[in-house]
Amino acid sequence: MKTVSIRVAQGVGVVLIIVLAAMGLHYRSATTRVVLERGETTEFLIPNGAGWNEIVGRLESAGVVSDAATFRVWARLNDLPAEVHAGSFILEGPMRWRDVADALRSGGQPRDVRITFVEGWTIFHMADHVEAEGLVERSEFLEAATNRASLKDAGLGDHESFEGYLFPDTYRFREDVSAETVVDRMFSTWRDVWSDISRESGEQLDRLEEQYGFERHDFVTLASIVEVETSVDPERPKVAKVIYNRLDSSMRLQTDPTCVYGPDTYDEVPRPSHCKDPQNRYSTYTHDGLPPGPIANPGRASLRAALNPSQASGAEDLLFYVAKRDGSGRHHFSTTYAEHRRAVDRYLRD
Repeated sequence: MKTVSIRVAQGVGVVLIIVLAAMGLHYRSATTRVVLERGETTEFLIPNGAGWNEIVGRLESAGVVSDAATFRVWARLNDLPAEVHAGSFILEGPMRWRDVADALRSGGQPRDVRITFVEGWTIFHMADHVEAEGLVERSEFLEAATNRASLKDAGLGDHESFEGYLFPDTYRFREDVSAETVVDRMFSTWRDVWSDISRESGEQLDRLEEQYGFERHDFVTLASIVEVETSVDPERPKVAKVIYNRLDSSMRLQTDPTCVYGPDTYDEVPRPSHCKDPQNRYSTYTHDGLPPGPIANPGRASLRAALNPSQASGAEDLLFYVAKRDGSGRHHFSTTYAEHRRAVDRYLRD
């Protein structure tokens, strides 16, 4: 019996040696073989904050890891999990795991971030958005949007911020972009758009400047009100015309969105306490004329409407409008207060 036991033990030992040898050969083969041949390339992204399992999964998808279990063992033996840097990677063969590891340690190129700014957003909405998208910190964006030196360089030295001058559009930025670069890019786009629209408007712009004594800042301020008052492009010239008509009639503009412009109220619904506050310098209920500056960042259609108010028949008499709230986004326009009250009863109170 003792002889049999010895032979069994010897057999198990032989099998174990064979298994260990096979595992060793597999490990050596996996860790030294070429995973990208010469001329082959692959691209993948490691986002900020990605965990090790996610990173391994992305390497598998990129085709540089086919045996995840062995790779995890090899990577931990080489202290790789703690040394990976986020970024966008483009790997070119020939490459083995050690070459992949070197690339992961050195870090990839910063990835591009695609970000959309909505027409009618304030700089405060934009600051919330860039932080939520992981582009730049909210505080950094607001600091860049109110930087006195940058405003002076942009020809806006007498303004408090870039409000109204950051063109809402879809942009691509590198993920390591600075807030100053974001603001500069958006202002540069705005400047190009303004140049196109003011050139198109020609004599009409000259007439408005002469009639109202407006400068560029006034037109942008008016356009910002148009932007937040209607989202329907065909209505924008009519809304602009109502504003001009009320200025002609020495009437206060009384537009609700002006009541809640500011860092503490930009996301609130206008209430009488906002609109009737004499200390609220943006409220067009308590102050004559346009507010001291834009209350949002207008898009192309609103900028165009500010320079080209409606010339349709009867537009010169329009003084009021009220949202229909029927899902169309449209407004009812009126020439008299009595007509306006009836429209309010019809569309808001019913």
